[in-house]
Amino acid sequence: MHRDQLRVGDDVRVLCNVAPDEYWMDTMLHELGHAVYDLELGRDLPWLLREAAHTLSTEAIALLFGRLAMSPDWMIRRAGAPAAEVDAIREGLAREQRSRQLLFPRWVMVMAHFERAIYADPSADLGSLWWDLVERYQKVPRPEGRDAPDWACKVHVALAPVYYHNYLLGDLMASQLDRFLTRELGTPHWFERSETAAVLTDKLFRHGARRPWNEALVHATGEELDPSAYVAQYVTTAS
Repeated sequence: MHRDQLRVGDDVRVLCNVAPDEYWMDTMLHELGHAVYDLELGRDLPWLLREAAHTLSTEAIALLFGRLAMSPDWMIRRAGAPAAEVDAIREGLAREQRSRQLLFPRWVMVMAHFERAIYADPSADLGSLWWDLVERYQKVPRPEGRDAPDWACKVHVALAPVYYHNYLLGDLMASQLDRFLTRELGTPHWFERSETAAVLTDKLFRHGARRPWNEALVHATGEELDPSAYVAQYVTTAS
């Protein structure tokens, strides 16, 4: 649905192309996070402000919800998975989640630096540039003799340009919101508390773009964007 339609009604839809696995559960929770943010935008807001505070803000909510697909407690408490089976893989799930979170920033660096370069000089050897960045940030060596536009396989370059950094900033904000909700509701299992919806709506969603994203975050959590929550969640536990 075109975002301008959202500003004049409550018809928020999510297209569901899913399979019964963790990947698609993450995807569905992620997209429903976007939908909830959009649905709870204040209808009293002026038309120009009836959208998320920033792209990274709505990504933060989507990423926060998407992470639940790898949460053992969410699997047991909300998805109804057998506790014994989930507990048997609890440590493995934690390692997998940490690995994903620690590897993802390297991928974002590839995208951000590539897009910066492509706009600075579109006539450059983009295939070589792409693999230069992949080798530098992801430590993945280029295939010998490879000469192809591999960069063009990433759909965001064409359809969502200058967007990818919002996922990393959104991850930082998601961890900050996770810490805030845990503190505010007195439990890390905020996902099973009905008050969570009211807190997020009152603190963030309904205000739309009334404030710049950094001020919106301070209003919601009392803190500016700070990587400490992300570090504590994924980096410190991995050391």
